[in-house]
Order: sequence, then structure tokens, then C-alpha cells
Amino acid sequence: MARLAAVAVAFAAIAAVAGAAESYYASVENHLPERGMKLVCQALGGMFLTELSVVPRGRVPHGKAGRRVAELMVEGDRSGWVRCNWAYAGNYVAGLTLLDSRWPEARRCRDPAGEGLCRILFEHDTVFLKTPGGGVRVIGDLPVKRCRRHWLLFSTECSYPDHPYPYAGRRLGNAFQYFAI
Repeated sequence: MARLAAVAVAFAAIAAVAGAAESYYASVENHLPERGMKLVCQALGGMFLTELSVVPRGRVPHGKAGRRVAELMVEGDRSGWVRCNWAYAGNYVAGLTLLDSRWPEARRCRDPAGEGLCRILFEHDTVFLKTPGGGVRVIGDLPVKRCRRHWLLFSTECSYPDHPYPYAGRRLGNAFQYFAI
């Protein structure tokens, strides 16, 4: 957390020099049944493009105790987003947007100390943005395949269950595509 605070202070100083900037915050929580969810994220907000201001690279701990905080800094009247690549139990997604300053719900994610922190939840094969006051945005379904056999990086006899929402991001076929991005 000390590193996250130092990074936030550094970006606040940059924002003060560069002009007015707004910050958006959300906790990222893994409530999926298996452990080992991974995110690799970038944030783009005006002139800021960074991997340092968002969810740290790698595993997102399982359960509520292991929350990570995503931060998005947006310069002036521009828009910004946090976009990630996601890996979980042999499933891979590219271009998963976790937070976008243009979403109507995003304005509630600007003051984590006042109203409370927005939450990005990965649960029940779906990813949600929950805002203080009870607002919910379904970001999309997660393509979690069900396989009968697993061998190293490969799985066989797999199928994807029906899902009510479009997939969040672009489904990738295997780990080779995930690591190539």
C-alpha cells in the first residue's frame, strides 16, 4: 500500500503541473470459485498512459481480504479508461474495460473517502461495477469454459455455457495468444 500511496502522490504532482485532473478509484475483487485470477492492466486518461496507477500486475488475491485498487487519472475534459487482459483457470480475455470515465456510474467513483469506494467484482462468471448507493453496471460475462480434460497449457473437450450478457472483452483461444499481447 505504501507503494500505491507513493505512486498516487507522484501522479498528483504530475497532474498539478499538467493541468486539472480527476481521479477515479475502484477496488478490484476476485470472488470466482478457483484461485489464480490474473490481470495485466493499463490506464489511459488524457496524456497519461501508465501501468503504475492501476491494479498491480499479476494475481488478484482471492476473496474480500485481497482487494486491489484500480486508479484512473483523467486530464481536463478528456475521457479515460482502465483496460486489462484477464486470465483465469485456462480462460483468457483481452481488452476487458474495467472502468471508463464516460460511464454514468463513474462519477460516483471519484470520492472514495466520502461516499465509499466503487467495487469491481469478478463473480459468478460475470464482472460488475458496483457504486456506493447501490448502483450496478454489468460490464459483461466472462468466458469461463468447462473442460473435461486438462494437460499443461491445453484443455480438451471444452464448451462455453450459455450467458445472458455479451462477453467482457475479446475471448482468446489459449495462453499463447494471451502472452503474445
